[in-house]
Amino acid sequence: MVNVDRAHEPDPLHTRAAPSDPVPSRVSIGWLLRFALAWFGLWLLIMLPGQFMTAKLAAVVAPDGKVALTSFLIGEASVVILVAVPVLGVLSDRTRLRGWRRRAWVLGGFLLAGSSFALVGFQREPVTIAVLIALVSLGQAAVLVALSAVIADQVPRFQRGRASAAMGVPQVLALAIGMVVVTMLVPDVGGSWAIIGLLAIACAVPFLLGSRDPQPQGDAVPQRFSAALRIPPLGPNHDYYWAMTSRVLVNAGNLVGTTYLLFFLSDVLAVDDPDAGMLVLILVYLVACGFSGWLGGLLSDRLRIRRMFVLVAAALQATAALVLAVVPTWDASIAAAVLLGLGYGVFLSVDQALVTDVLPDRTNRARDLGLINAAQHLPIAPLVAWLVLSVAGYRELYAVAAVIMLLGGILIFRVRSVR
Repeated sequence: MVNVDRAHEPDPLHTRAAPSDPVPSRVSIGWLLRFALAWFGLWLLIMLPGQFMTAKLAAVVAPDGKVALTSFLIGEASVVILVAVPVLGVLSDRTRLRGWRRRAWVLGGFLLAGSSFALVGFQREPVTIAVLIALVSLGQAAVLVALSAVIADQVPRFQRGRASAAMGVPQVLALAIGMVVVTMLVPDVGGSWAIIGLLAIACAVPFLLGSRDPQPQGDAVPQRFSAALRIPPLGPNHDYYWAMTSRVLVNAGNLVGTTYLLFFLSDVLAVDDPDAGMLVLILVYLVACGFSGWLGGLLSDRLRIRRMFVLVAAALQATAALVLAVVPTWDASIAAAVLLGLGYGVFLSVDQALVTDVLPDRTNRARDLGLINAAQHLPIAPLVAWLVLSVAGYRELYAVAAVIMLLGGILIFRVRSVR
């Protein structure tokens, strides 16, 4: 529910006037917590496969081809999301269920993704696994577009850093808590996929029951469906596309470095228990990310700046990747986990707020956010990893990841309408 006890505060984040738009009221702490819990459920489904569960499943199903199978499944999920997110965004913008314009897609998406996810770990045929992963990705896409649009629909600009933190910080919590569940509490492959799928569905319930979507008013009502299928023109929306490019590169570089971390620990560092080592690194990463994530959102709102935070976040993550490339030791991995956590926490808490501030068309918010979210799921990471690991090793892979992330941070300064 939305708390209406305070009026909108002036926001100097923009360097030019924004289009006329109904001003949302301040959202309450309770709303932010329910919103964060729903994101926690979604991140369980998104983060754990890419960081750990897919690699472990591939090692069981196809031990001799684990890298190829892992790359294929991650790439397949990326392609499904890439195609589905913009289309589902258009449909969400045009949903007319009173009070359920976004929540209907959140509900349906969680049910499809969570139930399919729960079945994946019991399969041993790669084709069946691939079909279920596609269904999981389709459900993830539905939730992703709907929850992302909620920030633009219901959160005033002066709170979007905090809302972005409520969206981003649960990503790290999901990864850390989920890792504890799947490595210590339910280490069995089938059981771990099942428990995570069911837990994700449960996390959506408080937000679905405790909020109500506002109806679009006046010129915010979407028009023709066919017009919404055309992407925003480049000329008047250059800030939108530069923000998209920055996000794609930072996320791709991060994913290049983290997806194959389990293999780095086992094949390069030769740690005795790679699963336990992975858990330690993620817990260190969690502490750093949780600290910088919420703090970054608050400071961004109070200082009314976004771009510098994105650059600092990218630079910290690039430094973490370079540490692994130059000093491939266990102690260096701990230091890299701290740097990566600090950087990614800041990035998560600021980037979504910046992107929401540069949306080109308030009648198609879910579509435009969907395009950015789809673009960040371009299968750049598995392609880069496959190319680099085909001719070099993991140290070179982390050097490439550092360059990609730093470039993404620099390009955010091509955005002119947000400080």
